Amino acid sequence: MKNYVMCMLAVLTAASCLTAQDTLTIRSERIVDVCSSEKRWLIAPSLGRVTSQDSLMSFDITIGYDTLVTRPTDVLTEGTLSANLDFRPTMNLVIRGEMRIAGFNILNPMVGNKPLFAIAGEFLGTCTSEDLMTIPWPMDFNSEFKKMVTVYRIEPITAVANARTRMDVGTSFVADSAKINGKDSIGRVRVLMRLPNLSNTSVKARFSVADTAVLSVIGITATGATVESIVFLNGGVAEASLTQTGVSQPELEVSLANRTGRGRVATEIIASMNVIDTCSCVKAGLVDSMTVICENPMVSVLSSADKHNDNLKVSGLDIRCHCDYGQTNSINVFAITGQLVASTGEQKQHETFLSIESLPPGAYVVVGNCGDKRVVTMEIK
Repeated sequence: MKNYVMCMLAVLTAASCLTAQDTLTIRSERIVDVCSSEKRWLIAPSLGRVTSQDSLMSFDITIGYDTLVTRPTDVLTEGTLSANLDFRPTMNLVIRGEMRIAGFNILNPMVGNKPLFAIAGEFLGTCTSEDLMTIPWPMDFNSEFKKMVTVYRIEPITAVANARTRMDVGTSFVADSAKINGKDSIGRVRVLMRLPNLSNTSVKARFSVADTAVLSVIGITATGATVESIVFLNGGVAEASLTQTGVSQPELEVSLANRTGRGRVATEIIASMNVIDTCSCVKAGLVDSMTVICENPMVSVLSSADKHNDNLKVSGLDIRCHCDYGQTNSINVFAITGQLVASTGEQKQHETFLSIESLPPGAYVVVGNCGDKRVVTMEIK
């Protein structure tokens, strides 16, 4: 019975050595900011709490790393179990992609709940890179060390891009204001994309109209940049995704449509920009706005004899309707009874023609339409 109890105690004693304390954890102590001037990382291997009974006198540990992402430079001992070693840890980088760290004491064992040591280095990757690290070879400790390290837990070295706002990056209108005459008329404004000291940068330009009953964005073109997509949202917002060509400073031409039938009304369009490169270190801080005045000037009724500025001209059997401001255009011919006898339908051109040669002799009312404005004249055939 006594021998059985002794065997059980021996088993329990051996099992107590294989606890969570026998896990070596490599902690990543710092998330690298790729936008900072110092792209440094820091890792610290730890065995958890180490007591004098554990008899830890030496260690020899190899950690595998990604040479495209990290470059080890320093072994640090302050605040670690290695701070008072007789032979402080040194790092060997002879084998590419492996850092081998070894240190030992002569008289006193290492004691405490601290990392064994720490390693610092330079980060070579981008904000999407990470170094998972490995343990390519079994760790070596002095033969008297009581713990049996069989489990490794490794936190990867990771990075982020904490972008900084720059007030010289963003959008600006070339002019302070613009005027668009006539409902459905099109006006164009120029916008500068300011990207100093940047190259091949992907951005999203956003144009927002304050009053969509007055004005809408209908088109965007670019020079000095490649436009990938344009999205129109509810007529009042347009977003253009584009990529800067080299180091050029792109210029956009934004097409705006007059949507109001009122005589004169003003609204505002706001231009802004977001840098959408994944690892960009820049936030656009420059935002600009422009006042756009939409007018509907009165269209006068002019006789066919007026050769200087004819809006509606009847010459023989041909009718010509000219719209000065690019509005939708149409010609309708009515008999005296009010019956519509000829029509061009709504046209997009600024100038429309219609012949009444096929109509029987008589009196006709000819109506030319430029947007919401009409020109009316009488014609006797």
